Amino acid sequence: MNEPSRIGLTSATGAQLDELLEDLNPDSGDEGVKLIKFDLYRLAVALRLKANTPPPPLPEKSVTNLRVKELDPDGLLFLAAENSNLLPAGTPIYEFIEQLAEAGISDFYRDFQQTGQLPFNQYFGE
Repeated sequence: MNEPSRIGLTSATGAQLDELLEDLNPDSGDEGVKLIKFDLYRLAVALRLKANTPPPPLPEKSVTNLRVKELDPDGLLFLAAENSNLLPAGTPIYEFIEQLAEAGISDFYRDFQQTGQLPFNQYFGE
């Protein structure tokens, strides 16, 4: 199967991710670890896999601005998605990962809009 070398998010969800990063990251003068796009992208994929529900197809073509080799250098996302029992037959795995991320970032954005924070207890609880 031919895997893409770049993946991303739709323009609308990419804007949501940028907004989340702006709201969640400390101000430029504050100390602390800053989240980057890869962090939330990977977390979105992992949590959607944990939920064990297939993501919807992308509503539009994605803006492919993330290099797969940088996002998933060890192939762990690939391996997790490949073995998730959610992957539709014939779908390239990184395209499926893109769908998982799209749905997960949308979930993050909705949760953040409702509460002003990400509900990490809900995400990481049983």
